Amino acid sequence: MQKTRRAVAVLFFLIAVAGLASAQAKPGTLKVVGLYSETSDGYVSWRVGTGAWAVAKVGDVIPANGEIKINVDRDWVEFIQATNPNAVFEIDGPNSGELVKKVTDILKGKPKLVSFPKGTTSKPDPKYKDKLVVTQYSSRQIYRNAGGDENDIRYGDVLDIKGKVRIIAINTTVTLMNASGGVTTVIGPLVFDVEKVLTNQQIYKYMNEEK
Repeated sequence: MQKTRRAVAVLFFLIAVAGLASAQAKPGTLKVVGLYSETSDGYVSWRVGTGAWAVAKVGDVIPANGEIKINVDRDWVEFIQATNPNAVFEIDGPNSGELVKKVTDILKGKPKLVSFPKGTTSKPDPKYKDKLVVTQYSSRQIYRNAGGDENDIRYGDVLDIKGKVRIIAINTTVTLMNASGGVTTVIGPLVFDVEKVLTNQQIYKYMNEEK
């Protein structure tokens, strides 16, 4: 079979939005902002009442009467409150069996507090000079800092200009906010320097397709 090489652009510049929560979200609801699931072994899912379970996706808004199920210990999911995108809740998979939690019970827990740039194009936030903040991600992403330390990326993480990001799986994404409030989404699999996003450099990957 003949293989053709196709360049696929994977850096998209998006218009910054005023808020991170969905416009349709109501108080008491949760929005999925980060998700890692080993789909060959298990999944993160949600439902309302006794309805059918739906596989969770980044961006899903789960009603106040909903519940979440997770059944692999290596999986995790992060949510923000609809009324407070700076408060994030995380659920990790159980050591065995299934973990099912109601939205109301999740909201009773203590969230991790994060912050985001409050700057504009004309007046960037000086606190976030040469930095990017994670506003959303799907699947597993690894951040390596200038010292060589590596950590799984989470919602609200601050990435320095000297660091690198590794997006592991195909067609998974990480969305990053700069000091001016602008956001950029990068699609994997890819390894890229944080500096390239900060300086608006194009990022490409190349895929071999069989014909």
